[in-house]
Amino acid sequence: MFHGLLYLLAITSLASSATLIRLAEAPVEVIGFWRLLASALIMLPLAFIFGDLKQHFAFLGQNQHPQTKTKFELGLVILSGFFFFVHLWTYFYSAQHTRIANCMIIFATNPIFVSLASFLIFREKLTLRLGLAYLFASIGIYRLVSHSLSFEQGFLMGDLSALLSAMLFAIYLVTGKKARQTMANSEYTFIAYSLAAVLFGVTGLMTGKNFTNYPPQTWIAIILSVIFPTLLGHVLFSYLMKRMNLNFMSCGKLMEPAISAILAYLFFKEEMTSEAGGAFLFTSLGVLILFIPFQFLQTAKK
Repeated sequence: MFHGLLYLLAITSLASSATLIRLAEAPVEVIGFWRLLASALIMLPLAFIFGDLKQHFAFLGQNQHPQTKTKFELGLVILSGFFFFVHLWTYFYSAQHTRIANCMIIFATNPIFVSLASFLIFREKLTLRLGLAYLFASIGIYRLVSHSLSFEQGFLMGDLSALLSAMLFAIYLVTGKKARQTMANSEYTFIAYSLAAVLFGVTGLMTGKNFTNYPPQTWIAIILSVIFPTLLGHVLFSYLMKRMNLNFMSCGKLMEPAISAILAYLFFKEEMTSEAGGAFLFTSLGVLILFIPFQFLQTAKK
């Protein structure tokens, strides 16, 4: 039950991401650099206290047996961090170049790619309960799509970027789950976030972006994006990777578009119809189908 509540908090926090990105009104590279740098600095002391960060870096210069394992683990996290960076870049771009509803609805297709990847790598099977959850969640997404999704020419690149972000997020989840099997969450997130911050910084410098001169609204939005989608969203989500089924976690993310649509209306007056309420109802029902049997089954095993 505790993990279920943490998961709901993570999903709600992640749903605020597109709105905060739009509110920042800054280049993708600037938002990504400051958001990931701040998050990495917050995770650094936790990585030393709860993780094995000292040992991992100590083994890099030694010719001992643990070196092979350590380099493999770090290599896996670096790979995951790279896909995390590219996922965030395409997601940020989409949030700024299409409707927030478009971005979240298209990105919600990521469970399809996660299911395929987790089946190929972890052999996780699709159950009837998961199938029913997908059905209800898909009905909710369709209700939102039928009135909110618009493949207009001005939104095409943003829409395609959201689809690419969904694919990259699936790869990030799978590589991240593999790394999390042998590495503490704080250690994993620190390395992945540090790498993403460096990559955002490098791409920003290469494209001549200004990293400092922005109004207070930009900095407030970036700070909130560190607190909510990053720390209470991604960090909690990666923490739960080792403790929950990957397909279950990905399918539950289908309720994000409904939450994001409400936030988009409140902050940007993007059209929100009665279909948004119906979408939230169906996606929430899909998540409940996953939660209730899952928790009872976990209790029965103890």
